[in-house]
Amino acid sequence: MEDLFRSFWWLLFPLAAFAFGAWDRWLAYRRSREQLELIKTYATQGKEVPAELLKRIQEQEDDDEESDWSGLGRRRRRNSYRRYRHSQRDDIRTVIFTGALSGAFFIASETSLINGTEGPFRLVALILVCISGATLLSVLVSSRFRDK
Repeated sequence: MEDLFRSFWWLLFPLAAFAFGAWDRWLAYRRSREQLELIKTYATQGKEVPAELLKRIQEQEDDDEESDWSGLGRRRRRNSYRRYRHSQRDDIRTVIFTGALSGAFFIASETSLINGTEGPFRLVALILVCISGATLLSVLVSSRFRDK
């Protein structure tokens, strides 16, 4: 059992994501059930449900339907994008950072200060070079077609 945990420790991350996703769905279910109970209370008293309450419930439903893995609704994603518009300079900074990091991993794999890490460090360096190259290509293409 101890060896199983050592071999598959990384499975804790997807299992935790699954657990948090289930917890989020259960909270969303409880929220919708409580909102339905509130509407039923208004109906049994013969009162009209306030338009502001119905609008708020509809917005929450739209956000739940349009949410993605990040848990953000469409409107919140749009607002967060407006607050954080990254520029071409940020992409160039990413290219430089990932390129330098890949160089550091390659040097670490060549000097082999830690035994047995030559192969994994080369793999990480290769992945970072690919990310850096893809980001650089994206910068070049976006600068070429920015005005069009």
